[in-house]
Amino acid sequence: MKSYVFTVDGVEYRRIHVLSLKRSFAVLDGENAGRTMDGKMQRDVIGTYYNYSLVIDPSDSDPAEYDALSECLSSPQGSHKVSFPYNRGELSFEAYVANGEDELLDIFNGQNRWDNLTINFVSMEPQRRPAE
Repeated sequence: MKSYVFTVDGVEYRRIHVLSLKRSFAVLDGENAGRTMDGKMQRDVIGTYYNYSLVIDPSDSDPAEYDALSECLSSPQGSHKVSFPYNRGELSFEAYVANGEDELLDIFNGQNRWDNLTINFVSMEPQRRPAE
């Protein structure tokens, strides 16, 4: 049984306290989609994209692992290889970090303590494509 909720670039974040993990999907159309003159919708389905939103509690996470994750996700790179729970298994895909934010909880013994890290991952390409 695995002891982590997600991976980023092959790293299993085992000592990160995940408060919430939300999965969303979007069925996106290409440039040929739109309404016809009679009002009917014409679809040009590219595929289904699965996106994830992750909320982490830094105060219950390992500080060094939290800092490493924060640095990784805020790095100026095009995408990351991520793995998240999906149905009864796991889904691995390329995603970019759309945005992230956390807030300063306090400063204790000269150390910054953070709270409520939220990160949004957006799929680089569809995980499912229409049957042909």
